[in-house]
Amino acid sequence: MAEPASDNTDPTAEPVLEEGEAADEGQASGPAPVSADANPAGPHPEGEATRSVEESEVGAAAEGETDSTADRTPAPSPADRPSGAYASVHADTNHGTQIGQWFEAVQRHSGAPLPPEAVERDLADYVSIENEVELSQLLEDNRTLVLFADHPGSGCWTAALHLLTTRHGEALTLRRIRREPGDSFSTEGLKGHKRTGWILDLRATEESIPTSCDFGLELMQGDDLRDDDSYLVVVLRTGLWNRIGHGAGELARRPHPPTPDTLFIKYLSSAGIADPKQWADDHRIKEKLAGLRPGQVRDWAQTLLRAESDYRTSTGRSTEAGSDGFNAAIEAANKAVSGWTDVLTSWHSKDGRTSYDRNYLLLAAVYDGEPVDNVNDKILSLARALGEKNDVSTRLTGQQGPGLIQLAHQIDAELRPDGTLRFPGPGFAEAVVRYFLLDRPELIDKFIRWTAQLCVGLAASKAERLAERLAPWILHHAQAARSTRTLLVVATNWSADSSLDRHAHALLVTAALDPEIGQLTRNATSSWIEKDNAPLLKTLAHVFQSVTPAHPEQMLRRLGDLAGSLDQRVQIDAERKAGVAEAVGAAVDALWGDDGLRPLLRKTLNTWFASDQKGQQQAAASAFMHLALQRDDTGLPVLLSGSEDSIPDWVIRGWRTSLEAEEPTSLTRRACAAWLDAAVARPDAADLISSTLVRAVHETLSDHLRGLRFLNLVRLAEHWVSREAGPDKEDGRRFHATLMRNVRDADPHGIPSRSEGEPASE
Repeated sequence: MAEPASDNTDPTAEPVLEEGEAADEGQASGPAPVSADANPAGPHPEGEATRSVEESEVGAAAEGETDSTADRTPAPSPADRPSGAYASVHADTNHGTQIGQWFEAVQRHSGAPLPPEAVERDLADYVSIENEVELSQLLEDNRTLVLFADHPGSGCWTAALHLLTTRHGEALTLRRIRREPGDSFSTEGLKGHKRTGWILDLRATEESIPTSCDFGLELMQGDDLRDDDSYLVVVLRTGLWNRIGHGAGELARRPHPPTPDTLFIKYLSSAGIADPKQWADDHRIKEKLAGLRPGQVRDWAQTLLRAESDYRTSTGRSTEAGSDGFNAAIEAANKAVSGWTDVLTSWHSKDGRTSYDRNYLLLAAVYDGEPVDNVNDKILSLARALGEKNDVSTRLTGQQGPGLIQLAHQIDAELRPDGTLRFPGPGFAEAVVRYFLLDRPELIDKFIRWTAQLCVGLAASKAERLAERLAPWILHHAQAARSTRTLLVVATNWSADSSLDRHAHALLVTAALDPEIGQLTRNATSSWIEKDNAPLLKTLAHVFQSVTPAHPEQMLRRLGDLAGSLDQRVQIDAERKAGVAEAVGAAVDALWGDDGLRPLLRKTLNTWFASDQKGQQQAAASAFMHLALQRDDTGLPVLLSGSEDSIPDWVIRGWRTSLEAEEPTSLTRRACAAWLDAAVARPDAADLISSTLVRAVHETLSDHLRGLRFLNLVRLAEHWVSREAGPDKEDGRRFHATLMRNVRDADPHGIPSRSEGEPASE
């Protein structure tokens, strides 16, 4: 496995940083062990779709399958990209799925088993590549196969999945190997995982394996894979392979995708289109398909399907071969695939076109699906945001200007009875925004920031819909500009809004995992944690939690930096600082369920406990109290499970740090009550629990904070014992008395307590 997961990067390929974005400190540190069993952590946004950020490929066609190179080449401009989705989310056509896609991306990056339902979905329309028999035999003979993915939409990911899911015998457990860019690789890390299908994905833009690791020779060591009855498929670009694949050339092949018309017919057939061959044979489609890569063919098919559906829905007429509907659908699909460029260019260049007209079209596209009267209310605000001051930027009053019907007609749209617009075909609204971003690059930042702020002022449901639409535009802009400034501005605005904070979180997670700007975003967060903005910092804590399974050391370091930075946040009051520390603690608590991450989390907490930064100590205490609340099936605190008579040192340190707060937090009160309840319910564990708390107070003899710890434990125990009467009330009082006696007796400077019945000394 990748000498798994450090934050190391190739020293010859430094990340591109913009001004004000610090690179990671300590990236030269050695790699740390990482389990391939790591499970994703962090909440799954409720009700959101979970398509992979890596872009689910269907059959041999990848919708914008991301291509990588070891060379740090500039990101292609939007004009140079394929006509379909080019971001790591399905961004050109929004079906409300973008924000939830990060969850599966974390799963894939973390090395967790790929969910069978996700694999089944990716392979739903799979069409065999032409040299699949050869590749299958090569994989069977050598247990390792290398596939070249030199272009977006090459279909290598689905080809790898299909080759691994069609091995003879019991179904393989499929895993993507988790690794940090620049890590070495050793098959030693794969040993012991029986009947596993590994995918080593080296397509990311910043990917670079050191030549010193003898990558090619590593791949030739197939004995361990054979012993485990496992397989390995590597996906990478030819340029990277030429540098690191020496000695293993016999394992590498280029997949030969099926013909475009075969793929096209498959997609139409799967969607239920009658007689799909009639569509594929039409000369207007056939000439477009020739030479397209699989991902672009899939885009074409999906666009035609939407055009055909839109026509039937709006007219109620059929689209059988040779009919007006057939021709209309093909014409609309042609325009959509080309990005509606000719249509929009003609519209913008029409004589007499005013700035108001252009802003109306742009806002109607942004508000796609909303009543058009909302558009008119916001045009003046947009004009001002874009720096316009003349009269033609605003709507004429009274009957002087065009009405809604005329305005709709002017933008080739139809005004529906419910006040919304029907645009002329699929992808038109997205094409309008994309046209603006290409046509007015100097206004991109102003437009996106204005639109992000527009979300904040809307009702919750409308704000969320607009945020869904805006997210891919922001990502596209960040990719093209190689800058994260707009990401930061938008995330700051949205984090402060209860309806949008989860969208801020999902946007940043998606960016942090994006194959083009992922490393740039992760690096940028090192400076973002210095911001005096509590809502943003809480969102960042949640982001670091979500990305940790994919990049454990880097993200846990970010959590620590975030906690430590609270000491310097003079603009944030104590209550909000505590809220940020609580968010960091909750992040660690959420990650604790991952067995592969737990040793690293313990190490991290120990570092925070020993820190001289109050913020880190506070965050560590919060995290520890969350963990202290967890109980096993027997009712014993999980932190003591299996301890018997031995108490882990780090558990003592956790309680000690928590008791050194100026005043116990509500979370500490709850955790202490849970432990004292467990002592009453489990008499066999009472001595262990009592000993833990007593040692936390007194074990460091020279500590000047012993008195504060003693006082806080007394407060906590008094709060617990003074609760309303219950069936265990008397047992609770007896344990409380025992605990107080034990803690006083352990004080090296105190007077021992007298036992019951013993007369007081004179």
